[in-house]
Amino acid sequence: MMVRILLCAIVALPGFSSRAEAESLGSVSHIHQVKVVEKKVFVLTHEGLYELVSKNNMKLIGKDKIDVMGFTTLGKALFASGHPAQGSKAPNPIGFLKSIDGGSTWRAVSLVGKVDFHLLEGARSELYGADSQSGNLMHSADSGKTWSSLGANNFSDIAVSPKVQGVAIAIENSELLLTKNAFKSTTKIKNNLKITQIEWRNSGLYALNDSSLYKSSNTGKTWTKLSTFKAEPGILSVSDQMMLVTVGSDIYTSSNNGRKFKVLP
Repeated sequence: MMVRILLCAIVALPGFSSRAEAESLGSVSHIHQVKVVEKKVFVLTHEGLYELVSKNNMKLIGKDKIDVMGFTTLGKALFASGHPAQGSKAPNPIGFLKSIDGGSTWRAVSLVGKVDFHLLEGARSELYGADSQSGNLMHSADSGKTWSSLGANNFSDIAVSPKVQGVAIAIENSELLLTKNAFKSTTKIKNNLKITQIEWRNSGLYALNDSSLYKSSNTGKTWTKLSTFKAEPGILSVSDQMMLVTVGSDIYTSSNNGRKFKVLP
């Protein structure tokens, strides 16, 4: 069904320098992703998981400096995948980990030493992970305890329904594919947008197209433009409380579902 893996490359944010110790956004050498968790901004880096308060105020979360590649949430719980810190005796890759204390401590759930999920998306108890080693897209219906392979991954992003089990939307070559049975089959969603990223929350479906942010309330059949940025955004991350979009070295946040944004100082 699928023929290639998403290569989740390091996110390049122009203008940022590289130093060993991170106290600001510009001080880390490798930024993999920026994610919103409720009202907090988390930065996934080669040097650990950080909370970003402002560009000059970034706090390391916990003592375990995991090289976080994939990251998602199910309710209050955080989930991560990637590699152990340099010098650690932990298995490499770390498999699928869970934190119930905001990232301060982590415990192994499954697939330790077997997978390195670069793409990791979930909602309710359902998860999808693209393993960088095998190239496969994997699915779990029980919060990551057990997994099944869906074949080689061909999706650049996946948005999981926050309400209905088995329902998700994936991006393949800028086109949207809807599944109602956890990608056993898909149907194409017809629209004129070339979508690069997609997020699904209780308030609706959100997507990036060129330099604009769009929202859909009918599973991607029609879209309404919410905001336009000065250049093409790099990252879209959405929680039920907050939205984040990166444009170059700037990080924009919104607390009203993308109608208005402000630049993170």
